[in-house]
Amino acid sequence: MQPTKISYNTAWVFSRKLIAHQDATYLYSEPLHLIGFWIALDDATLSNGCLWIAPGSHKSGVHRRYIKNKDPVSNELLIYDRAAPCYPASNFRPVPVRKGTCVLIHGEVVHYSNANKSEQSRHAYTFHIMETKQTTYSKDNWLQPLSNGFPLLYRN
Repeated sequence: MQPTKISYNTAWVFSRKLIAHQDATYLYSEPLHLIGFWIALDDATLSNGCLWIAPGSHKSGVHRRYIKNKDPVSNELLIYDRAAPCYPASNFRPVPVRKGTCVLIHGEVVHYSNANKSEQSRHAYTFHIMETKQTTYSKDNWLQPLSNGFPLLYRN
């Protein structure tokens, strides 16, 4: 029996505009066991670019992938496997939160944040975890682990 393991694989601090996307576009696995942690380092409000989430969008599958380009003559190392979907603005709901709040985001939830056009900073720290037991992390993903794998967060 394989032990349960949870790996984490990215960590970022964001304050800029991010287009509507699914985290699984960039960190795909089969089956998909990806959760994003979005931690507000400042209050996130409508005026400074809080998260916007499309409720129920996690039920529609992964819309596109960001993968290594297999074309040996291309100058582009990484490409999207299809065009960006058009998401109606009416699908989204704002998620204003106080500093210190952690928002958990399913890997298939479509979400974005607007640019901060206010005087108030809006930084967030994000990272992702995935269950590794009976899960295959795609070799086509742009981000690949080192030879010893992604660091384990938990093992039972």
